[in-house]
Formats: sequence, structure tokens, C-alpha cells
Amino acid sequence: MLITPFNAGLGQQNSTYDSADAVASQAKFSSMLKEARENIDKAVASEKTDAEKQRDGLKKACQGFESFFLNMMFREMRKTVPKDELFGESNAMDIFRDMHDTEVMENVAKAGGIGIADMMYKQLSPQIEKQIEAQARANGENIEK
Repeated sequence: MLITPFNAGLGQQNSTYDSADAVASQAKFSSMLKEARENIDKAVASEKTDAEKQRDGLKKACQGFESFFLNMMFREMRKTVPKDELFGESNAMDIFRDMHDTEVMENVAKAGGIGIADMMYKQLSPQIEKQIEAQARANGENIEK
């Protein structure tokens, strides 16, 4: 009967363990690298959405200004028209009329209005683009137009 020592196959087992450990470490590193790439992609995507948010904010501000301008103009035009005395006048009717005019002019501005919002956007958008580019340069990114 042949009795083998306790540590006879230990060298082979150690090399198997080492190779399995190396494969596991490599898989873990690959996983970490993939996660880092995904985080970078998400950061770049969020930067793009920040730029889009700035553009959308400018567009909303321009539409809001046009709505306000049209509302003021419409209010002044209404003052030149004689009041309807058939049903009488009240503060409630004046408030309702003002609220109605405001809502109508907001919808007119959103639908394109008379073009003030578009002209303002064209004039102000280069400033927003410069801010976006400056922010991208500060972050070390390259923005393509």
C-alpha cells in the first residue's frame, strides 16, 4: 500500500486556486471598468440634458414674455372699446375677463404668436450656446455642434 504525504497535491491545487483567483480578479476588474464607463456615459448624457434644459428654459421665457406683451397690448386695446352696459359691470366680470385674456394670450404665444418669442430666442440663443460651451470646456469636454 502506497501512502502519499498530505501535501503531495498541494502545489497543483495552489496553482489551480491562483489561476481561478486571477480569473475572478480579472472579471471583477472588467465589471468595475464597465461600470465606470457607464457612469461616464451617464454623466455626459446628463450634461446634454442640462444643455437641453437651458435651451427649453430660454424658449419658455421667450414665450412667457410674448404672452405678457400680448396680454398687456390686448388689455390696452380693450380699454378703447366701449363697455357693454347690457348686463351691467362688476369687479367679478373684470377679473374673469382679465383671467380669460391672460389664458388666451398664453395659448396664442405657445402656438407661435406674432413671432416675438422666436425673434428673442434667435437673438438670445447664441449667449446660451456660449455658456454651454464654456461649461463644457471647464469640465474638459468636447462639444460638437
